[in-house]
Amino acid sequence: MATHITLHARAARTLVPLALCALSLGAVPASAAQTDAALYERPALHSELAARSLMLDVTRAGERLLAVGERGFILRSQDNGLSWQQMPSPVSVTLTQVTFATPDQGWAVGHAGVILHSADGGRSWIKQLDGNQAAQLVVDAATRALAERPDEDTRRSWTLPANWWRTALTNRFWPCIFSMHNAGWSSGAYGLALATVDGGQHWRSISQQLDNPSALHLYDILQIDDTLFIAAEQGLLLRSNDQGEHFKAIDTPATGTFFGLLAGRGQTLLAFGLRGKILRSEDLGDSWQRITNDQPATLTAGARASDGTLLLVDETGRVLRSQDDGRHFSAAPTQASSLTSLSETGDGRFMLAGVRGLSVFSLQDGQRSSAREQ
Repeated sequence: MATHITLHARAARTLVPLALCALSLGAVPASAAQTDAALYERPALHSELAARSLMLDVTRAGERLLAVGERGFILRSQDNGLSWQQMPSPVSVTLTQVTFATPDQGWAVGHAGVILHSADGGRSWIKQLDGNQAAQLVVDAATRALAERPDEDTRRSWTLPANWWRTALTNRFWPCIFSMHNAGWSSGAYGLALATVDGGQHWRSISQQLDNPSALHLYDILQIDDTLFIAAEQGLLLRSNDQGEHFKAIDTPATGTFFGLLAGRGQTLLAFGLRGKILRSEDLGDSWQRITNDQPATLTAGARASDGTLLLVDETGRVLRSQDDGRHFSAAPTQASSLTSLSETGDGRFMLAGVRGLSVFSLQDGQRSSAREQ
């Protein structure tokens, strides 16, 4: 069984400066910290146009649909996406992904290291984590590591790039996934990765347990049964066979950035991303084959329909579909613009999220209709 949140796009997607002399870390200007802190402490404003604003992710929560996007907007639909209601959000920062482990238990992640939690199917949300707290987790982990092994190798492995602190407040968590047993993982810019075993009440840094010495950005997380995968920039794919304790890099025939992962049948895995590349594996990443895609547009998200159809969307608004478990893809007609996410509705259609908000799409006739807000 696959658990997934796409980037941008589900799934599943930071920090403020804290002085740590042992690591010689720099500081972010106070004005930047105050600006971003204000956004993750300020509830989102209500907007009649929220459903037509930039929406970055959409997912199912039982019989409901949930979508998140700019300005902290959280939208909820109980009629398969025909109409949407804006839910109260405790933050005004852009939310990039949303995922539900059960119809009631859900999480949303966003800019400034924000992680939100809902225990009632998306009706209400609380902030579980923000950039200040995430930064402290990393500092605490580094302090423990140096206390246990105070040598130059340890010091070097925990010294982050100088610009990491300067740009941290505009970074975000990208992918985030949770199992039904309250285990969860979230990751994002500069190789930051966190884990929880209690549904997000407590988090710990696992960045140093990733085979990612260059601190590359992490864009998507996928779980297939007991195996976890992370897609990253510069062709990096990571895999964990020990419930997320350690992630090792696996070889692929590509070098460009992977923006998403998608599970097929059994042990089938797709990795996709920059300039339209698609890779397919039938053995959980041990071997790969390139899949033909005639268009070089970057692929941003994917979904698996209830009938097994695999779908990918790209930055131009195209929807690609495969009915042979990802061996071949064909373009489905749509008039959408740049897409960031999609999710199957309860009536066999698909909800699309993108720069123009939310819309309903049918594979049968290619028709697309805009969502409305109540």
